[in-house]
Amino acid sequence: MIIKRDEAFRTVCMISTKIASGNVVGTGLFVSSPAGNGNIFGWIVTASHVAKDTNDSTVIIVSSSDGRAQKLPLIMFGPLSNWRHHPIADVSCFQVEFSDINLGFMRDRFIPFNHFNLKKVPVSRDFELTCIGFPKGLGTNGMFSPFSFRSYASSGFITYPRADTGINTEFFCLENPSVGGYSGCPVFDLAYETNGILTTTRGQTCCHGIMHGTLCDNTGGKIAMVTPSYFLKDIIDCC
Repeated sequence: MIIKRDEAFRTVCMISTKIASGNVVGTGLFVSSPAGNGNIFGWIVTASHVAKDTNDSTVIIVSSSDGRAQKLPLIMFGPLSNWRHHPIADVSCFQVEFSDINLGFMRDRFIPFNHFNLKKVPVSRDFELTCIGFPKGLGTNGMFSPFSFRSYASSGFITYPRADTGINTEFFCLENPSVGGYSGCPVFDLAYETNGILTTTRGQTCCHGIMHGTLCDNTGGKIAMVTPSYFLKDIIDCC
Protein backbone atom coordinates (compact mmCIF):
# COMPACT_ATOMS: atom_id res chain seq x y z
CA MET A 1 0.00 0.00 0.00
CA ILE A 2 1.31 3.43 -0.94
CA ILE A 3 0.14 6.38 1.16
CA LYS A 4 0.39 9.81 -0.42
CA ARG A 5 1.28 12.89 1.62
CA ASP A 6 -2.26 14.23 1.65
CA GLU A 7 -3.53 10.84 2.88
CA ALA A 8 -0.75 10.41 5.44
CA PHE A 9 -2.01 13.44 7.37
CA ARG A 10 -4.90 11.31 8.68
CA THR A 11 -2.49 8.92 10.38
CA VAL A 12 -1.11 11.53 12.80
CA CYS A 13 -2.45 13.47 15.77
CA MET A 14 -1.09 16.19 17.99
CA ILE A 15 -0.59 15.30 21.65
CA SER A 16 -0.97 18.28 23.98
CA THR A 17 -0.46 18.22 27.75
CA LYS A 18 -0.84 21.04 30.27
CA ILE A 19 1.96 21.16 32.82
CA ALA A 20 2.97 23.79 35.38
CA SER A 21 5.24 25.63 32.96
CA GLY A 22 2.80 25.60 30.02
CA ASN A 23 1.91 23.12 27.29
CA VAL A 24 3.98 20.20 26.07
CA VAL A 25 3.15 19.29 22.48
CA GLY A 26 4.27 16.44 20.28
CA THR A 27 3.07 14.26 17.44
CA GLY A 28 1.51 10.81 17.59
CA LEU A 29 1.01 8.17 14.91
CA PHE A 30 -1.93 5.76 14.74
CA VAL A 31 -0.75 2.15 14.22
CA SER A 32 -2.65 -1.13 13.97
CA SER A 33 -1.42 -4.68 14.54
CA PRO A 34 -3.14 -8.10 14.44
CA ALA A 35 -4.38 -9.38 17.80
CA GLY A 36 -4.21 -13.04 16.74
CA ASN A 37 -7.93 -13.72 17.36
CA GLY A 38 -9.34 -11.96 14.33
CA ASN A 39 -9.32 -8.60 16.09
CA ILE A 40 -6.99 -5.64 15.70
CA PHE A 41 -4.90 -3.81 18.26
CA GLY A 42 -4.80 -0.04 17.92
CA TRP A 43 -1.88 2.06 19.16
CA ILE A 44 -0.75 5.67 19.37
CA VAL A 45 3.01 5.80 18.90
CA THR A 46 5.12 8.79 19.92
CA ALA A 47 8.42 9.71 21.55
CA SER A 48 8.79 8.64 25.19
CA HIS A 49 9.68 12.18 26.26
CA VAL A 50 6.25 13.25 24.96
CA ALA A 51 4.39 10.26 26.41
CA LYS A 52 5.87 10.53 29.90
CA ASP A 53 4.49 14.06 30.33
CA THR A 54 0.91 12.97 29.63
CA ASN A 55 -1.66 13.26 32.41
CA ASP A 56 -5.43 13.43 32.86
CA SER A 57 -5.48 16.80 31.06
CA THR A 58 -3.83 15.46 27.88
CA VAL A 59 -5.75 15.80 24.65
CA ILE A 60 -5.12 14.40 21.21
CA ILE A 61 -6.12 16.55 18.26
CA VAL A 62 -7.36 14.92 15.06
CA SER A 63 -9.26 16.02 11.98
CA SER A 64 -13.05 16.08 12.15
CA SER A 65 -15.24 14.97 9.25
CA ASP A 66 -15.22 18.54 7.88
CA GLY A 67 -11.43 18.90 8.17
CA ARG A 68 -11.37 20.99 11.33
CA ALA A 69 -9.14 20.30 14.33
CA GLN A 70 -10.97 18.35 17.03
CA LYS A 71 -9.72 17.91 20.60
CA LEU A 72 -10.38 14.61 22.32
CA PRO A 73 -9.27 13.59 25.83
CA LEU A 74 -6.57 10.93 25.72
CA ILE A 75 -8.36 9.07 28.51
CA MET A 76 -11.29 8.60 26.10
CA PHE A 77 -9.10 5.96 24.48
CA GLY A 78 -7.89 4.21 27.64
CA PRO A 79 -6.21 4.85 31.00
CA LEU A 80 -2.72 6.33 31.25
CA SER A 81 -1.52 2.90 32.41
CA ASN A 82 -1.92 1.79 28.77
CA TRP A 83 1.40 3.47 27.92
CA ARG A 84 4.33 1.19 27.18
CA HIS A 85 7.75 2.84 27.25
CA HIS A 86 10.84 1.37 25.65
CA PRO A 87 13.52 0.89 28.32
CA ILE A 88 16.30 2.37 26.16
CA ALA A 89 14.96 4.08 23.05
CA ASP A 90 12.88 7.27 22.93
CA VAL A 91 9.68 5.61 21.76
CA SER A 92 6.42 4.71 23.50
CA CYS A 93 3.05 3.32 22.48
CA PHE A 94 -0.42 3.73 23.95
CA GLN A 95 -2.85 0.86 23.48
CA VAL A 96 -6.22 2.18 22.29
CA GLU A 97 -9.29 0.61 23.87
CA PHE A 98 -12.01 0.83 21.23
CA SER A 99 -15.52 1.69 22.41
CA ASP A 100 -18.81 2.96 21.06
CA ILE A 101 -17.70 6.42 22.22
CA ASN A 102 -14.39 6.65 20.37
CA LEU A 103 -14.70 4.23 17.46
CA GLY A 104 -16.19 6.80 15.11
CA PHE A 105 -13.15 9.05 15.54
CA MET A 106 -10.69 6.26 14.73
CA ARG A 107 -11.86 4.99 11.36
CA ASP A 108 -9.35 5.03 8.47
CA ARG A 109 -6.54 6.51 10.56
CA PHE A 110 -4.31 3.53 11.32
CA ILE A 111 -1.24 2.51 9.37
CA PRO A 112 -0.62 -1.27 9.56
CA PHE A 113 2.39 -2.46 11.55
CA ASN A 114 3.69 -4.28 8.47
CA HIS A 115 4.48 -0.83 7.02
CA PHE A 116 7.33 -0.37 9.50
CA ASN A 117 10.97 -1.20 8.95
CA LEU A 118 11.53 -3.67 11.79
CA LYS A 119 14.89 -4.88 10.51
CA LYS A 120 18.07 -3.44 11.95
CA VAL A 121 18.99 -2.10 8.53
CA PRO A 122 19.55 1.65 7.96
CA VAL A 123 17.35 3.42 5.43
CA SER A 124 19.07 4.16 2.13
CA ARG A 125 20.45 7.67 1.82
CA ASP A 126 19.01 7.73 -1.70
CA PHE A 127 15.37 7.55 -0.49
CA GLU A 128 13.42 10.76 0.04
CA LEU A 129 11.91 10.79 3.53
CA THR A 130 8.84 12.70 4.69
CA CYS A 131 8.25 13.82 8.29
CA ILE A 132 4.69 14.78 9.26
CA GLY A 133 3.89 16.60 12.51
CA PHE A 134 3.05 19.79 14.34
CA PRO A 135 6.03 22.17 14.73
CA LYS A 136 5.47 24.46 17.72
CA GLY A 137 1.90 23.11 17.88
CA LEU A 138 0.96 24.69 14.55
CA GLY A 139 -1.73 23.11 12.39
CA THR A 140 -4.41 22.56 15.02
CA ASN A 141 -6.05 25.97 15.34
CA GLY A 142 -9.10 25.98 13.12
CA MET A 143 -8.48 23.61 10.22
CA PHE A 144 -6.45 20.46 10.90
CA SER A 145 -3.25 20.89 8.92
CA PRO A 146 -0.14 18.94 9.95
CA PHE A 147 3.15 20.15 8.50
CA SER A 148 5.50 18.02 6.42
CA PHE A 149 9.11 18.37 5.45
CA ARG A 150 11.28 16.24 3.21
CA SER A 151 14.81 15.15 3.86
CA TYR A 152 17.31 12.34 3.40
CA ALA A 153 19.18 10.18 5.88
CA SER A 154 22.62 11.62 6.54
CA SER A 155 23.93 8.65 8.54
CA GLY A 156 23.51 4.99 9.26
CA PHE A 157 22.91 3.95 12.87
CA ILE A 158 24.90 5.87 15.45
CA THR A 159 25.03 5.52 19.24
CA TYR A 160 24.44 8.75 21.12
CA PRO A 161 22.92 9.84 24.49
CA ARG A 162 19.23 10.67 24.47
CA ALA A 163 18.55 14.36 25.00
CA ASP A 164 15.97 13.65 27.73
CA THR A 165 17.57 10.85 29.78
CA GLY A 166 21.21 10.72 28.69
CA ILE A 167 20.87 6.97 28.00
CA ASN A 168 22.96 5.78 25.07
CA THR A 169 20.82 4.40 22.28
CA GLU A 170 20.79 4.16 18.51
CA PHE A 171 19.61 6.87 16.15
CA PHE A 172 19.95 7.79 12.53
CA CYS A 173 20.25 11.38 11.41
CA LEU A 174 18.57 13.53 8.76
CA GLU A 175 20.16 16.25 6.70
CA ASN A 176 17.67 18.83 8.03
CA PRO A 177 16.90 19.87 11.63
CA SER A 178 13.62 19.20 13.37
CA VAL A 179 11.49 21.69 15.34
CA GLY A 180 9.81 21.32 18.72
CA GLY A 181 6.38 19.71 18.23
CA TYR A 182 7.67 17.28 15.61
CA SER A 183 8.85 15.03 18.47
CA GLY A 184 7.23 11.61 18.05
CA CYS A 185 6.34 12.18 14.39
CA PRO A 186 6.76 9.42 11.79
CA VAL A 187 9.61 9.49 9.31
CA PHE A 188 8.16 7.91 6.17
CA ASP A 189 9.51 6.69 2.89
CA LEU A 190 6.25 7.19 1.03
CA ALA A 191 7.60 5.05 -1.86
CA TYR A 192 6.60 7.37 -4.66
CA GLU A 193 8.21 10.25 -6.49
CA THR A 194 6.62 12.78 -8.82
CA ASN A 195 8.56 14.46 -11.61
CA GLY A 196 6.31 16.72 -13.63
CA ILE A 197 3.36 14.58 -14.72
CA LEU A 198 5.25 11.31 -14.19
CA THR A 199 4.84 9.43 -10.89
CA THR A 200 7.07 6.45 -10.14
CA THR A 201 6.47 4.02 -7.30
CA ARG A 202 8.45 1.33 -5.52
CA GLY A 203 7.30 -1.19 -2.92
CA GLN A 204 5.05 0.25 -0.22
CA THR A 205 5.05 3.20 2.16
CA CYS A 206 7.36 2.42 5.07
CA CYS A 207 7.96 4.15 8.40
CA HIS A 208 11.66 4.07 9.21
CA GLY A 209 11.65 5.97 12.48
CA ILE A 210 10.13 8.25 15.10
CA MET A 211 11.49 11.76 15.57
CA HIS A 212 13.58 12.30 18.72
CA GLY A 213 14.71 15.91 18.29
CA THR A 214 17.51 18.13 17.03
CA LEU A 215 21.21 17.92 17.81
CA CYS A 216 22.90 21.32 17.66
CA ASP A 217 26.12 22.98 18.77
CA ASN A 218 27.55 26.45 19.27
CA THR A 219 28.48 26.73 15.59
CA GLY A 220 24.81 26.84 14.64
CA GLY A 221 24.88 23.42 13.02
CA LYS A 222 21.72 21.34 13.42
CA ILE A 223 20.66 17.82 12.42
CA ALA A 224 17.54 15.82 13.24
CA MET A 225 17.91 12.68 15.37
CA VAL A 226 15.50 9.82 14.63
CA THR A 227 14.76 6.71 16.70
CA PRO A 228 14.82 3.71 14.33
CA SER A 229 11.46 1.98 14.02
CA TYR A 230 12.86 -1.50 14.74
CA PHE A 231 12.66 -0.62 18.47
CA LEU A 232 8.86 -0.76 18.19
CA LYS A 233 8.85 -4.54 17.94
CA ASP A 234 9.93 -4.60 21.61
CA ILE A 235 6.78 -2.85 22.85
CA ILE A 236 4.00 -3.47 20.28
CA ASP A 237 2.11 -6.76 20.32
CA CYS A 238 1.96 -8.35 16.90
CA CYS A 239 0.92 -11.93 16.22
